Amino acid sequence: MFIKNILFTLIFLPCIGFSQLMCEVDYAYQADILLYEVDYPYQADIKYWITDYRFQADEQKHHWYLVKYPHQARYKIFWVDYRYQADKLVFRVQNPWETH
Repeated sequence: MFIKNILFTLIFLPCIGFSQLMCEVDYAYQADILLYEVDYPYQADIKYWITDYRFQADEQKHHWYLVKYPHQARYKIFWVDYRYQADKLVFRVQNPWETH
């Protein structure tokens, strides 16, 4: 029974880890999400924080880790010039607890 629990955990643990790995792409047609950075937190649909380490990325808390290559990312993002072009309005916070 104990070994079954360990195997179950090892097999399904990667399935429940949802990391927010993002990659900035060069063109809008390559992106999954078009983003526009707003000036104030109250204007944003999403408040996000950029992490320094991959293991800190968390989809539920909007802690993003930027990867170099699109195939490493869960989402590919493109920053648009105008608010009306965006799928989501975002605001970057300085501390991880500010994303809630």
